[in-house]
Amino acid sequence: MRLHRLRVENFRGVAAREVAFAESGVTVIEGDNEAGKSSMMEAFDLLLTTQSSSKSKNVRAVQPSGRDVGTEVSAEISCGPWRFEYFKRFNRQPETALTIIEPVREQLAGREAHERVEQILADSLDKTLFGALRLLQSADPRLGDLANSSALSQALDRAAGEAESDGGESAQTQELVAAVTAEYKKYFTIAQGRPTGELAAAREAASRSASAVAERREILARAQDAADRLPRVAEAIRQLLADEQTGNVEVQTTTAALAEAEAVREQTTAACAVADNRQLVHQVAVDAVRMRERSRAQLQALRESTKRNEHAVAEARGRARSAADRAAEMAPQIAEAVKRHHDLREALRAAEAAAVVASDRARLARLETSLSEIARLQRELAAARSAAEQISVTGDDVRAASTLDRDITAACARLDAVAATVAVSRSGTGEVLVGGDPVDGEVEVAAAALTVVEVPGAARIEIRPGADSEALAGELAALRERETDLLRRCEVERLSDVAPAAARRAEALRQVQELERSLSRELGGAGADDLERQRLDLVGRLPEELPDAGERVDPAELRTDERRASDRVTELERMRDALLAAVNEQELRATTLEESGARIAADLRTLDLELSEAAAAASDEVLAGRVDSAASELDAARSSLAKLVQRLEQLDLTGLREKAAQAEAAQDRLRARLAEEKRLQTELSTKLEVCRSDGRLDELAESVAEDDAAQARLRRVSERAAGARALYETLQRKRNESRARYVDPFTRRLEELAAPVFGDDVSFHIDDDFVITTRTLDGVTVDVDALSGGAKEQLGLLARLACATLVDAADGVPLILDDALGYTDPTRLASMAQVLGTSGGDAQIIVLTCTPDRYREVAGAKLIAV
Repeated sequence: MRLHRLRVENFRGVAAREVAFAESGVTVIEGDNEAGKSSMMEAFDLLLTTQSSSKSKNVRAVQPSGRDVGTEVSAEISCGPWRFEYFKRFNRQPETALTIIEPVREQLAGREAHERVEQILADSLDKTLFGALRLLQSADPRLGDLANSSALSQALDRAAGEAESDGGESAQTQELVAAVTAEYKKYFTIAQGRPTGELAAAREAASRSASAVAERREILARAQDAADRLPRVAEAIRQLLADEQTGNVEVQTTTAALAEAEAVREQTTAACAVADNRQLVHQVAVDAVRMRERSRAQLQALRESTKRNEHAVAEARGRARSAADRAAEMAPQIAEAVKRHHDLREALRAAEAAAVVASDRARLARLETSLSEIARLQRELAAARSAAEQISVTGDDVRAASTLDRDITAACARLDAVAATVAVSRSGTGEVLVGGDPVDGEVEVAAAALTVVEVPGAARIEIRPGADSEALAGELAALRERETDLLRRCEVERLSDVAPAAARRAEALRQVQELERSLSRELGGAGADDLERQRLDLVGRLPEELPDAGERVDPAELRTDERRASDRVTELERMRDALLAAVNEQELRATTLEESGARIAADLRTLDLELSEAAAAASDEVLAGRVDSAASELDAARSSLAKLVQRLEQLDLTGLREKAAQAEAAQDRLRARLAEEKRLQTELSTKLEVCRSDGRLDELAESVAEDDAAQARLRRVSERAAGARALYETLQRKRNESRARYVDPFTRRLEELAAPVFGDDVSFHIDDDFVITTRTLDGVTVDVDALSGGAKEQLGLLARLACATLVDAADGVPLILDDALGYTDPTRLASMAQVLGTSGGDAQIIVLTCTPDRYREVAGAKLIAV
C-alpha cells in the first residue's frame, strides 16, 4: 500500500487540509500541538474501516464542536494492482464514492463502494503488517506480533534464499491452522496444554461416576463390617465394666498409703528445719571464736607494720637530703656552661652579621657591574635600531632592483637595435635645440621616441619613430618609471646602490639581535629598574662602618661550638632536674608513709579498744562453752532427722505417688475405652439400620451402569483429543521451523540499522514471533524490558524500519511515526535521522511531529508544515 494524497475537511479542529505524500522515502508533517497532525491518520483509518452512515461514538466525535456540518475524508491509494480514489462524508448527508483508476477504470458509490474497498484490502493488504508499522509516542514501542504477516514472510523467504518458497503461509494454510487450533482448544488450553472443554468434562464425569461406585461399595462394606463387629463390641463393654470396679478398689488402697507417707514427709521437713537452725547457731559460735583470733593476729600485724613504716620514712628522708646536696653541687657547673653558651652565641651572631655584610658587598659590586654593562648595551642597541630604521631597503627591493636593471638594459639594447640614430651638429652661431636641450658641437640621439630638433626662428624638425620603436620606447619608459619609484622609496641614487643599502640594513638588524640577546642575558629575566632597586636596597642595608676583615671567624665552626655548648647546658640541667625530681619523689614518699603510719596507729588503737571491750563482754572460756553447747544440740537434731528420713525411705513416697498416678491413669484409660466402645456400638447399630432402610444395593447397580457409560465416553473423547493434539503439535512444530528461517534475515537487517545508533558490535536475540528479547552491546547482554524508555523507543522504530525495508515495495505499507523519539537524546537523534534518511529505500515513511528539529538531519525528507 502507498498513500499518495489525503484530504480532510471539517474533521475535529481541521477546517480543510490536503497533504501529498512522497511515493518513497520520508515525509515529515510538522506543526504545533492540536494542529491536527494525528487527526490526519485517524481520518485515514476512519476512511478505510467505517461506513459513512455509521452513527457510532467515534464517528460523532470527529464532527467539529458546535458545527452541524459533514466530515469529509478522501484519499488516493495504491494497493496491489489497484490504484483508486476513495471519498466518504460522515455525520451529515453521508456519502461514499470510489473511483478505481488502475487496472481498469471503474466508479462505485454507497455500500457497494465500501465493500469493494474491503475486498481490495483483503486481497492485497497485509493487515498484520499495516497495524504493526506504527509507532506512537504514548504507546508501547515494542513491535507487534508479525508471525501471520504474509508480506513479511515472503520478504524473509527471499532474504533467507528460499527460491522455491510459496511466499509464506497462504490463506488456506492459515485457515487450516485456525481450524486445527479450534479443534485443539475443544480439548486443551493453548497456554499450558491442560485438559479443558469436552475432554475435561468427560474426565470429570468419569471421575464422578467412579467415585459414586466406590462410595456405594464402601458403604455396603462398612455395613457388613458393622454387623460382624457389633457382638465383639458388646463383649468388650462387659469386660471393661468389670475391670473398672477392680481398679476403683486399687485406687482407694493406694490413696490411703500415700496419705500416711505424706504425713511422714511433713515431719521430716520440720526436723530438717530444726537441724538447719541448730547448724546456724553452732556456726555463729564458731565464727565468734575465729573472729577474736583473727582480731588478735591483725593487732600484732599492725604493730609490726608501724615499725616498718617508721624505718621507711627515715630512709626516704635520707635519700631526699642526699639528692638535694648533689643538685646543689651542680649549680657552679651549670652557671659556667650557661656563660660559655652565651658567649659563643654572641660570637656566632657577630660572625653571621659580618658574613651577611660581606655577601651584600659582593652582590652590590656584581649589581653595579651588571648595571654599567646594561647601560652600555642599551646605548649601543638604541644606536643600532636607529641605524636600521634609517634604511628602508628590504630583500624584495634588492630583487626588484636587480630585475629592473636587467630589464632596462635589455630594453635599451632592443630599442637601440631598431631605432634610427640622428646626428646633429651646429655649424653656425645660431642656437640648436635637441629635445629642448641646447647642442654644443655634435650630438647623436636615438630616435626611439618623438625627437624634436629645433633651430629657433629658423626650423623645427620632428623625428617620429616607427611602430616597433614606439612600443619598445613605451616599455622602456614604464621601466624607467618603476626605477624612479624604487630609487625614491629606497632613498638611493642608482639601482646599484640598493643591494649595499640592504646589506647595511641587514648588518644593523643582526647587530640589534645580538645586542638584544646580550642585554637579555645580562638582565636574566629581570628589568633594569628591578636591578637598580636591588642595588639601592643593598646600599641602604649596608652599615656605615664595616667590620675589619681580619677579625672575621668562620660561622660554621662557631655554630658547631654553640650547639655543643647548648647540648652541655641541656645535659647538666637535665641531670639537676633529675636530682630535684628525686628529692621531690622521696619527700612525697616520706610524707605518704607518715600519713599511712598515722592511719595504721589509729587502726591499732581502735582494734585494741575493740578487743578489750569484747573480752570484757565475753571471755574466751565463755565463747568455747557456747561452741560445745551448740554442737550437742546440733547432734541431737541430726539424730532425730535421720530416724524420720529412714522411715520415709521405708514408705517409698515417690513409688507410692507413681503407683497412685498409674492407678488413676489406668482408670481414665478404662473409662475412655468404655466410652469409645459405647460410641462404636451406637455407630455400628445406626449403620445397620440405615443400610436396611435406604436400598443401597439398588443404588450400587445404577452407579455401576453410569460409570460404564462415562468411561466409554471418556475413551472416545480421549482418542479424538489425542488426534487433535498430534495434529496441532505437528502443525505448530512445522510453523516454528519455518519461522526460525525468517528470524536470521530479520535479525541481520535490524543489526545493520542499529549499528549507527548503538555501535558496530551491537547484536540482538529475537524469538520466533519477531519479538526482540535481549540486546548485547560491548559484550554485555541486557533484557529489552530493562532498557531505558529512549532505547526501547529507538529499538521499536528500528524494528519497524527493518520490516518496512525488507518487505517488497508492492506488498509494503506506510511506516507511520507519530511524535516518536520523544525520549531520545540529541546524539542518538542525529544517528536515528541518518538511519531514516539512508535506509528508507523504497519504503514510504510518514513522520508526524511538533518538534521538526528531531528530524532536521533526515536526508532527502519532504517537509510539510500544517
